[in-house]
Amino acid sequence: MKALYRKVCVNYWPYWTAVLTAAILNVFWFALSGGAWGVTTEFTRWGGHLLALFGIDVSNWLYFEQIKMRDMPWDRGSGWLIFGMLGGALMTAFLSNNFKIRVPQQKSRLVQAFIGGILTGFGARLAMGCNLGSFFSAIPQFSLHGWIFMLGMFPGTYLGTKIALHPLIMGKPKRKKRGKTGANFGQVSPRVQTVLGIAVAIAIVLGSVYYFSFDKSKLAFALLFGAAFGICIQRGRICFTSAFRELWITKQGALGRALALSMIVSTIGFAILMSLGVEAKAEPASLGVFIGAIIFGIGIVLAGGCETGWMYRSMEGYVQLWFAGLGTIVGATLLAWSWDRAGLYQLLVAPYSEVNLVESWGWSGAIFGTVALLVTWYLFITWWESRDSQKKLTK
Repeated sequence: MKALYRKVCVNYWPYWTAVLTAAILNVFWFALSGGAWGVTTEFTRWGGHLLALFGIDVSNWLYFEQIKMRDMPWDRGSGWLIFGMLGGALMTAFLSNNFKIRVPQQKSRLVQAFIGGILTGFGARLAMGCNLGSFFSAIPQFSLHGWIFMLGMFPGTYLGTKIALHPLIMGKPKRKKRGKTGANFGQVSPRVQTVLGIAVAIAIVLGSVYYFSFDKSKLAFALLFGAAFGICIQRGRICFTSAFRELWITKQGALGRALALSMIVSTIGFAILMSLGVEAKAEPASLGVFIGAIIFGIGIVLAGGCETGWMYRSMEGYVQLWFAGLGTIVGATLLAWSWDRAGLYQLLVAPYSEVNLVESWGWSGAIFGTVALLVTWYLFITWWESRDSQKKLTK
């Protein structure tokens, strides 16, 4: 039991284990809820609720009408999915004794994370989803906008890397003086962390039992699936930022390859469910998706993590990622305001149509075409990794 506990709760999972588990969970969640894994739509609703607290009426905002903002987060399945993700990540952060309040030495990192979060939230909602809704879940649903989003992520993360590594942004590293801060600042003892992890697990179970007992199974399942997703991203260190950013910095593509394989599994699972009548979601294959993906790519690099990245790392005590999360909500809300007031919807989205590859290519063309493109991505990453080693051999 100790060995199993260490393997599951202490040691980090291999990328392929974490993302494949998340992909299978995504298929089952799609079957149960009729919607795939995504988070930024709900974060945008949170921004609307915050504005309402300050007396700002958002009921006539076009964006909030389109995403059907009603009820409160704890009355929605999408709200409990996020609560569950945060809870699952917090639980395993405690159980692995990995929680510690971490404040960056350079306080400018907090501002950078907040600005990056604003760009992330704005770009994600302009693209009709983040790396989950417009990529990890969109491509297996055969929505063309998922591939457009992926294409935008390449220049976006490249530009983000160049900006983040610029001397003006990097700044000079600060060295801690001995005795200025305690070595255990923000540290919680392992025994206390284990107790807290068990407490969080009990709270998740009791919460789901409560909703099941009141015949609110959708909310109960959202909490449980959210917790499972949170466990996967924390244990597997799943941050889509790394999958793209590391191509430009270290040329390591282990996470990218794992994502490609897991999305092939999702494609097959989603295709089976869609053939049985589960309705897939397609978004307009618009210019807004491409521009939004570029903005999103820049933002996640500056913020230090994408939606999944900042969610699990904030539960590990990274203060910088708290600012990134707050910025995400602000940026998504800013996009909701500018949707019709600044004319973004009419300019970048409205002229374009939703494109589902099943309707365009047929079942066989959509399935084999999607799988072939994902295999191509896998092979491209492998080739990209090998470029440096080939150059060294030729010298």
